[in-house]
Amino acid sequence: MKKNKIKILTTLMLAASLTVSAVASAATFKDVKSTHWAYSAVEWGTKDGIVKGYPDGTYKPDKTVTEEEFLSMLIRSYNDLPDTQNPPYWSYKYYAKAKALNYPLSSNRVAPINRTKVAEIVSGTQGKNYTGTNAIKYMLAEGLAAGKTGDKSVSGYRGTDVLTRAEAVAFIKNVINNRDSDQLLPRPTKPSTPVTGVPDGGSTTAPNKGLEVIGADKADSTLMNRGNAVNKALAGTGLVTTINTEQGVVVITDPKTNNNIFVFKDDSYKDPAFGVVIKYDYLVDTTAKEWRTDYVNAMAKAMTALGVNSGSTFVNSFKDPIYKGTNATYKVGSKTFHITPVNVGQGVISE
Repeated sequence: MKKNKIKILTTLMLAASLTVSAVASAATFKDVKSTHWAYSAVEWGTKDGIVKGYPDGTYKPDKTVTEEEFLSMLIRSYNDLPDTQNPPYWSYKYYAKAKALNYPLSSNRVAPINRTKVAEIVSGTQGKNYTGTNAIKYMLAEGLAAGKTGDKSVSGYRGTDVLTRAEAVAFIKNVINNRDSDQLLPRPTKPSTPVTGVPDGGSTTAPNKGLEVIGADKADSTLMNRGNAVNKALAGTGLVTTINTEQGVVVITDPKTNNNIFVFKDDSYKDPAFGVVIKYDYLVDTTAKEWRTDYVNAMAKAMTALGVNSGSTFVNSFKDPIYKGTNATYKVGSKTFHITPVNVGQGVISE
């Protein structure tokens, strides 16, 4: 049973690229249940061919979206474009269309897109030329977006946050439902009249709220204690600790990228047949080809707080899985933990 549990958790959590084979309906996605806040949007997007799922039956709603991924989804929601011969990159046809319409694009199409850039591009599709807070105010005033925190203000919109796959399709569905034209409109060369009536609110950066709890059910005391212990251990690192009551996991996220670097699950207190399963990710900077020491150290602190770290033995055992792709083990007391790499800087730790 334990092996099956590891397979299930690994399937649910490991990352993949956006442009792989489609899954027909959100109803088939393992990680987008009918209770998920973006369920209807994902269902709509997959049926219309705007977004795609993964061969393992997941949608990965919390995975970040790059500018080229968002732009291609947005343009496909109007009408897909004919393929070009020998394009220099897969999203070339979407960028050619966007540039012809004067949409404000960044210089790095593969970087995660933040919510402010989304507002600038979407307002451009509506025939407006807005940047920064004016673009955000336009989105809120026209009903093209809602505040991420429930506060319909510039600060509530959270413009510095990067966009997730769930948010991306929800954004686009909202645009399609509330747009003034069925066609992509060109963005004027001159700035449009500033929007009034939308408050700035407080700070545009996310406040440090300490431990965050998500899910429909109240966390039990064991899960809450684990989350509080990890949150305390990571004080000052800038990383965010979350507990998901539906999945029964403790998650560490880098708010700068919205990447989940650590997911911990241990249901042995409910059923002895299950043990510790940890998913780790993004431990290597693939551009610089360097080990993310800050992430590994944060993991070590979290695992110490959770009772599954043996200090330098654990950290040293990571070298072969990360750099050579080989399995490794380490011990904590009478327990043996197995490190199974899946990709560069990504894998699973289990009892």
